[in-house]
Amino acid sequence: MMILKHLQINFTNNIQSILSNTFYQLLNKLISMSITFYLTLIISREYGSKGYGLFSIVQSFPAIFYLIADFGLNAIATREISRDSNKSQEILGNVLFLRSVISLVAIASCIIFSQFLYPDEETKYGILIGSLIIVSQTFITTANIIFQIKLKYLYSSFANTVGYIFILVSTLILVHFKISVIYLNLMYIIGSFISLAISIFLLKILLHKFKLSYQKAVSKHLVLESLPLGIMFIFSQVNMRADSILLSLLKIPNPVSNLQAVGIYALPYKFFEVILVIPTFLMNSIYPVLLESYNKTKSNFQETFRKVVVSMGFLGLIASITLSLLIYFLVTPEMIINLFGADFVDSKVILLILSSGLLFFFLTQPLSWYLVIKNQQKLLPIIYFTASIFNVGANFILIPVYGYFASATITIVSEFLIFILLAYFSYAKGK
Repeated sequence: MMILKHLQINFTNNIQSILSNTFYQLLNKLISMSITFYLTLIISREYGSKGYGLFSIVQSFPAIFYLIADFGLNAIATREISRDSNKSQEILGNVLFLRSVISLVAIASCIIFSQFLYPDEETKYGILIGSLIIVSQTFITTANIIFQIKLKYLYSSFANTVGYIFILVSTLILVHFKISVIYLNLMYIIGSFISLAISIFLLKILLHKFKLSYQKAVSKHLVLESLPLGIMFIFSQVNMRADSILLSLLKIPNPVSNLQAVGIYALPYKFFEVILVIPTFLMNSIYPVLLESYNKTKSNFQETFRKVVVSMGFLGLIASITLSLLIYFLVTPEMIINLFGADFVDSKVILLILSSGLLFFFLTQPLSWYLVIKNQQKLLPIIYFTASIFNVGANFILIPVYGYFASATITIVSEFLIFILLAYFSYAKGK
């Protein structure tokens, strides 16, 4: 609310659109994460830390590649369409073409890397099946360009909710029959394709017609503009996912197996990701409005953006303190054992470490978008490359000594490093 009060936008309907679209995103995430929470509870109890660890790997490893497949095209396409809405179908068609190519490369890369990294046949097979989600998520992300521009996140939320309802029902059936967690993940993939089909239908309502197209000049422009963001996404995903991957590969000091360590770490990280959607969704809604402000009233933009950052920082600080206190005083070992099983007792400490650094995740969101708006996205790969080198190096050194506790701490320190670098470059380019 504080952010919206300080945005100083001239039109009330813009503020109402931001509120409503942030609400739809949060409602969608509340539904999807409630389902995820319930299924996490069921899967962790029925399959234990080792089974949940395998489930996490076959989900998180392909996730690296489908998030990389975004390649920054959404941010650039949104910026270009906001400048000239008449080009929306042309830009969307070229984005569809580029995403088709990138998704094929991403799937091949996912499968090849998994063959080298994991000797276990079950894990490799699970990742092979899981790689299919790259296709659906890549095109769902493309549809979100138009939903974001037109502030129609209700459509996106509806499509995603229907997909998650399918995931809930189908997964519970498979769990009842004790089917392998690999096929539980397959239900997530089918649900994602259901969401994609609905998104395409709703997209036709907004655009009436759209199709894959290729204009060399348009595609070249989109690639060159988004290339820095694409490289940034690669390093960002290394930064976000390296810990789980390395926990599955390196020697663990704790009296648990690698898959158990992944499960113990992935469980609290899953809940931490729920909180991270708040700054993401806020900035998703604010970004088009900030673009409009920058394009029309650059003189007031700096002050407006400063207030956005201050407000995001305030929200992040409150969220960090509140979550940390709730975890420390309310989450007991008995509660964890009753909900998830005795294997996951250490997950409380991991979640407490992660929540302590929540402030930095709130601050890096607006600062990253600021550099995009200022057409300085070429700086983002430098920032995230630096952080990913630190993250991977620190995990390599410290996981064999401190295990998953080290990974949680390194995650927060890495985000702090990103914040410092973003703040420095944003200040330098804002003069």
